[in-house]
Amino acid sequence: MIEHSPEAWDHIQFKGAVVKVSNVDIYYRAVTFYFNEQPSLINDVLKVMSARIDHTRVVQMARRVGHLPLIKPYLISVQPTNTTAVNEALNELLVEEEDFDALRSSVDNFDNFDFYGLAQKLEAHELLEFRRIAAYLYKKHKKYSQSVALSKKDKLYKDAIETAAFSGDKSISEDLLKYFVEKGNKEGFTATLFTCYDLIGADVALEQAWKANMIENAFPYFIQVVKEYTGKVDAIVKEREKEKDAKEKEAKRAQEELAAMDSTSMYMNAPLAIEYNPAGGVNQSFMPGMQQNAGFNMGGYDANQSNFGGYNQSFQGGFLPGGY
Repeated sequence: MIEHSPEAWDHIQFKGAVVKVSNVDIYYRAVTFYFNEQPSLINDVLKVMSARIDHTRVVQMARRVGHLPLIKPYLISVQPTNTTAVNEALNELLVEEEDFDALRSSVDNFDNFDFYGLAQKLEAHELLEFRRIAAYLYKKHKKYSQSVALSKKDKLYKDAIETAAFSGDKSISEDLLKYFVEKGNKEGFTATLFTCYDLIGADVALEQAWKANMIENAFPYFIQVVKEYTGKVDAIVKEREKEKDAKEKEAKRAQEELAAMDSTSMYMNAPLAIEYNPAGGVNQSFMPGMQQNAGFNMGGYDANQSNFGGYNQSFQGGFLPGGY
């Protein structure tokens, strides 16, 4: 059909036959054939072959013959593959068509392309929305300083402030605050203090506000700063009071335990005094101040003074070996 197209070619039959071909090179011959003889049907035939062809090669072929805009529907259909050549070709077409909404969607959803080259191309574009996309690309790829500079140049102050806050960079936020002071832009100054609150030091804010006579514009910021630091101090004081109470309770408990241990030790270590009383038995005394009657009867025998062969023995302070 390709070699004898005037007599043999039929689009429907061609689509049915080409998908059954095992030789992939014939696919690219078919693409060339359609570019040359049936360009209006190229997207239809590319659609049935898209599962087996190399999208990058098709883009290169379209560029060579100058038919890149012709395959835009095909590029849109295969963009979910996130192929670099496809993304860059489609972004190029969208810029030429000045379709900034579609371009913003493309760069948002498919990130496999030369962002820096596209951003440089867009920042010189005559349309503001394309320059805004350039600033967005710099922001998305963490080129925050370039993004803020481009937004300031186009007086897109909201974008600049949001980028500074998104960057998390203290120096970028404070430089932007100083820029608004230099320009005498009170609204931008106040908005930067509000949006970049966590990134701007209180000393810097006070200094810049005093220099530009914008103290009133900075008051909402300082009210928040005072509230925040007062809350932190209150929390620290409260925590220290809790720690102090806990230490006092621990010390009191330790003293009570120590007193209980001293009382027990005094009882256990007290000297034992035993007195043998022939009338009442044995008197045991746990000194100090404690006395018990053991009820031991020696049968009238004087255990305190006994005579054994002419000398006296005294039993005081406990039992002696031998039973007395």
